[in-house]
Amino acid sequence: NNVVTLRSYWMNSPQGNHLHIMIILPPPYNQPHLITHTTHNVHTHTHKPSMFSSFVVFICVISIVLAESPWMDKSKTSAERVDFLMKEMRMTEKLDMLHGYPATGYVGYTVGNERLKIPALTLNDGPQGYRCNDYVGTSTSFPGGATIGSTWDRKLAKLWGKAMGKEFFDKGSNVQLGPGVNLARVPQNGRNFEYISGADPFLGYEMSGAAVKGIQSQNVIANAKHYINNNQETNRNKISERVDERTRHELYYRPFAGAIDANVGSFMCSYNLINDIYACENDETLNTDLRGHLGFEHGWVMSDWGATHSTSIKEGLDQEMPGDVFFGNTLLEMTKNGTISQETIDKSVKRILTPMFRMGLFDVVNTNKDSNIVTSSEHNDITRNLASAAQIY
Repeated sequence: NNVVTLRSYWMNSPQGNHLHIMIILPPPYNQPHLITHTTHNVHTHTHKPSMFSSFVVFICVISIVLAESPWMDKSKTSAERVDFLMKEMRMTEKLDMLHGYPATGYVGYTVGNERLKIPALTLNDGPQGYRCNDYVGTSTSFPGGATIGSTWDRKLAKLWGKAMGKEFFDKGSNVQLGPGVNLARVPQNGRNFEYISGADPFLGYEMSGAAVKGIQSQNVIANAKHYINNNQETNRNKISERVDERTRHELYYRPFAGAIDANVGSFMCSYNLINDIYACENDETLNTDLRGHLGFEHGWVMSDWGATHSTSIKEGLDQEMPGDVFFGNTLLEMTKNGTISQETIDKSVKRILTPMFRMGLFDVVNTNKDSNIVTSSEHNDITRNLASAAQIY
């Protein structure tokens, strides 16, 4: 998929000799480029262009294509590539990135952009491996986060993340909806098994960062969830967690800070309310704390599925999942009437594009399918070793 094909042929005519060079570039450029070079006053059938002249033409074509799409130039920084791309994006193309679309196979999906070579986002569960409802048994059932946390071993947490990330990539998914890093504060919580932090914020900081590094080493964007104070499942859509600022910072934020320090690409805000304000529209926890105090600026915040309750982009939510109730036509109209500024839209789009460039989604073409069989004996061995390492003998 990364091969550049050069096809050339030489034609003689009374008007001169013509060198036709067809450059076929790999995805995501896709389209062929035809260059015709004419040499006059050469009237011999044995004359051929030198390899050097062909190479010069080849380099010229590459330069032309990169000039047309400078954000595809891998020698540029992620920030530079984002800026180049943003200058070419129409408002509707920006808004397409801020909400989900119906998709087959993946739990979340944003449309790709063929004109600008922006790949689709294919998001899938979950924190302990690829959930595949349509093709049961084709992925590995890895140990849950609580088991990995019980190893107290950063290297094993990274190995866990790396193995999961590979299976996500091999299934065609470029966003893993994990790891889960909430503190286990309520023993009855039905999802404590997913969370790598246990009840220890220091453990959560160290292990969440290691898991994120493992996942993202496979050209897959990790997702730290569920932000914040999602510590029970009972009445999760309406319960309000009463938590003061100091407690949030000293306990609940630490595992998420570990993910940020490992350059995690995305966050997921949770269903619950914090001090009577929904997590996905909470200006204090999203803007003041997450963006400000914790420094999460080069990645985006998506909602948990159905956890968006308003067009809360100014409050810190960047992407509604899995649909477009608030971030579709409603957001478009708000940009038209001036309620939401273009600057606000641009900030959210940049936050999504930045980790897409950083994790190689524009550069490594992934044509894998959800139906692929990705489990392996190697991953089964890793799974057993991880489970064993968590035991106390």
